[in-house]
Amino acid sequence: MYADYSYYKKEYGGSVITTKKEFEHFGRKARRRLDSITGNKLQYAFPTGEQDAEAVKDCLCELADFLCRIEKYQTETENSGGTVVQSDGTVRGRVVTSVSSGSESIGYSVAAAAGTAVTEAAKDKKVADAVMYGMVKDCLGGVADANGVNLLYAGIG
Repeated sequence: MYADYSYYKKEYGGSVITTKKEFEHFGRKARRRLDSITGNKLQYAFPTGEQDAEAVKDCLCELADFLCRIEKYQTETENSGGTVVQSDGTVRGRVVTSVSSGSESIGYSVAAAAGTAVTEAAKDKKVADAVMYGMVKDCLGGVADANGVNLLYAGIG
């Protein structure tokens, strides 16, 4: 793995993932995404420059956080019948769509309150893929591997 839990907590300042075991799980998933997007260059020519290596580690941590948030959102949504209880105790996700007065009826939509990247990605894999590609592009744009080739360069040579 390109970063470990200690790096995630101390250097990256991560707080979404709370245990080493959880980081290993999401870190592996994030590594597979990074390897896929970079054409496996990191496996064979990990950057030797300190700033470039740090950019890769930070990117892995950012992806791991995002993947963790998606999974937690999906789990919370499944377990709460469409509502998500936030860490501060607020409930999000159920929107009132209709109210009747005669026999007191209220209709709810299970749609997410705000279309955040996490909620949209949790609903659609294509959205998740696009968001993660954007993250990697932002993190690793201009970062070269040990051979001096841009990590995101997919051409010949």
